[in-house]
Amino acid sequence: MSESAHFSSKNTAIVEQLAYLIDELEAQRPWITRIPEFQLTGKPMDSTPSLLEMYIEMSRMEWDEFLPSLGVPNQPGKDDPSSISEVLDHIQEGRRALVSKLEATPSSDWSDLVEGTDTDLFTFAFQITQSDSTFLKSIAERLHESMITFSR
Repeated sequence: MSESAHFSSKNTAIVEQLAYLIDELEAQRPWITRIPEFQLTGKPMDSTPSLLEMYIEMSRMEWDEFLPSLGVPNQPGKDDPSSISEVLDHIQEGRRALVSKLEATPSSDWSDLVEGTDTDLFTFAFQITQSDSTFLKSIAERLHESMITFSR
């Protein structure tokens, strides 16, 4: 396998991993949207974010950090979602934009530095997958620790 073909398959693997977040959030949606408001917004301690705040932070990172670094602007009016469903929609929408941007980026550009950083695009994309992993682990831990009751 040539070096360029190998690099391209690595790019594809990273993009597929990034796209996984869209599917994961869709799988969570039927359960997360059934959590009563008091449990969704409640905090175990004042210094610990609520479940809703954790998802809002993921949305903020997607739209205010990841996408602008790739030259994709934030969308006006998307900063104050009023429900967990809207937050999930916003994260998924941002991730679709990020995946589209990366899929359209030629393999030769993946070694270029991301604007405003000293990180190449491949490393930047990999770091986002690590951020996703941390986020999903935090959500799973919170759900495990909480005595969640689902509304019907």
